[in-house]
Amino acid sequence: MDIYHEIVSALRTEDRVMLATIISTSGSTPASALSKMLVKQEGIVSLGTVGGGCMEGDVLLHARRLFQENKAQILTFHLNEEDIEHGLICGGTLDVMIEPLSKEHIPLLEELKTIRDEGEDSILATLLSGEGRTEGKWLSSPLPGATLQLSLPNFLTSGSNAVPGLTEALEKAYRRQETQRVTSNRGEFILEPVTGSPSLVIFGGGHVSKYISRSAAMAGFRVTIVDDREKFASTERCPEAAQVLAVDFIEAFRHVRVKASTYIVIVTRGHGHDEEILEQAVKTPARYIGMIGSKRKVLTTIEHLVDKGIQRQLLERVHAPMGIEIGAVTAEEIGISVVSQLISVRRGAAGIIRHKSEDMRALIRTLGKKT
Repeated sequence: MDIYHEIVSALRTEDRVMLATIISTSGSTPASALSKMLVKQEGIVSLGTVGGGCMEGDVLLHARRLFQENKAQILTFHLNEEDIEHGLICGGTLDVMIEPLSKEHIPLLEELKTIRDEGEDSILATLLSGEGRTEGKWLSSPLPGATLQLSLPNFLTSGSNAVPGLTEALEKAYRRQETQRVTSNRGEFILEPVTGSPSLVIFGGGHVSKYISRSAAMAGFRVTIVDDREKFASTERCPEAAQVLAVDFIEAFRHVRVKASTYIVIVTRGHGHDEEILEQAVKTPARYIGMIGSKRKVLTTIEHLVDKGIQRQLLERVHAPMGIEIGAVTAEEIGISVVSQLISVRRGAAGIIRHKSEDMRALIRTLGKKT
């Protein structure tokens, strides 16, 4: 579920909705920081979650109250043994910001969604007054190839009336991807990081590709399907994909922007196509490159590319055979295996689980001994 899409859709028909966001946590909590819950239809319907249980019920009650008052509030919840009958004895603490959003926020939310969908990080700044009023919301994102460029109003960040510590907190929120709070005589600034959606480019639109696409989209990846056959590169086949390209595989590299945050998966119908795509992929800054196939196929492909002059260190970062070893057999299971690996790389957990890519590095070392 895309929470920002749901918010904008709700505001098309409603004057005001409420949004609950976990802005900070400590200790063990049932939901992570930045988890969100949309409360619409005057508190009747909720989407998303901030942890469930009695705590979420309390958040809903407060959201309904604040809806009537048209105010925002930051609430602190302590989850301890007193909550045992409700199942919330995590022992941690979390802060939840509940705020009203109105139609005037639609342009900002659409801009935020566009930046996020392009894979870029940004900061959403909210100024709350001491009386619980939302005095302003602004979006800040970095300019390409530059240090963090502030897009907050100049009167907040420069001159004699600048808010002390705001610029530093903004940069910290962006670099650490953690919410920062700054108190000033204007009120309290909540600086919330919004992480860009990672882009996944799947070369090949076959059976395995379809299930990788489905699982990846559910996990928050922005999926692009590439196949040189229109039958397999279609929105009917993969409706969850953000983009489908029916073009030559090599030509696709001219249409797709591969950045350091991009993930590439190679699952075409033939070894020849896989090898051609891998040769181009390893020259990109992609964060992840994975290729399907047996160990024998992988070794043969690597031998061919080394003979073509591709450096071994470029090939060592390839995950092949890709996926986490779970004994997958069916296309559905292979899709889950591959997306599990994508998630582990995205979340920095790649060293926790043994990946098939370790076999890739072993194969390359073996190849080096042969030569």
